[in-house]
Amino acid sequence: MSKFLTGEDLSKKVYDIIWEAEQTLIIVSPFIKLDDYFKKLFEKHKYNHKLHITIIFGRNESRPSKSLRKEDFEFFKQFKNISIIYCPPLHAKYYANDNDGLLTSINLYDKCFQTNIEYGVYFPGKLIEFASNAEKQAYEYTHEVLEKHPAVFIKRPVYEKKLIGKNYIESTVLYDATESLLSVFKWQKEPKRFHHEFPFEVNANEYSERPEREHQPEQERPRFKNNTVQKEQGYCIRTGKPIPFDLKRPMCFEAYQNWNVYKNSEFKEKYCHKTGKPSNGKTSMSNPILQ
Repeated sequence: MSKFLTGEDLSKKVYDIIWEAEQTLIIVSPFIKLDDYFKKLFEKHKYNHKLHITIIFGRNESRPSKSLRKEDFEFFKQFKNISIIYCPPLHAKYYANDNDGLLTSINLYDKCFQTNIEYGVYFPGKLIEFASNAEKQAYEYTHEVLEKHPAVFIKRPVYEKKLIGKNYIESTVLYDATESLLSVFKWQKEPKRFHHEFPFEVNANEYSERPEREHQPEQERPRFKNNTVQKEQGYCIRTGKPIPFDLKRPMCFEAYQNWNVYKNSEFKEKYCHKTGKPSNGKTSMSNPILQ
């Protein structure tokens, strides 16, 4: 059942959400400024490659560093599995982990927790599967926001796949536009890079075998427009939402987060990744296209 919180109860709930995260931690806050206490909470997860941290911040379009300082950027870059998204019109504040969600007025800003009058509504319950309707809507809308706005920093774990399971090797930075963001004149020229373009993890076995050169017929070559490759259209096999066509990533981010809890590659899904047509349970992560 949802619960209204303010004062110390509100502050403690934010602390709990950060500290108790296991596989998912979402921070939506226009302004972020970490004091030593916040850093200690986050540092519990510094070496946890299984926890995906998503940071969405915004405001101060002319000076983004006023919304998230360079020193705090550098702090977050140390984590093993993290996405940082920039959303200039952001004004909402939302905190969530695997089990709890909080819609609130409070920024992740040290001073707000010490002097401001803030309040919010707490939603207990495992994300998506057992969450309340309001919590599901908050969670799903948050992923719509992050998919529509450019990534600033993406870091992902690298795994070596085995016959049974996988071994973590390291984490690698897939994208880093922090310098151009903090230098506003460069950021205006930076191409948009959206969150769903990046894999959820990196497969170390991908290049274990020498690739063969593919010779494409002329009509199958990539189409170009305004000097950018036009990606083939695909659809999320769980939600039906349009996404880039990629047999290795046939789900939108929010659906993958849900699937990743149980990792059942044979779980029956609803849509065909190639056509978007209802599949009536005949598609899955291992077989995303209707035959």
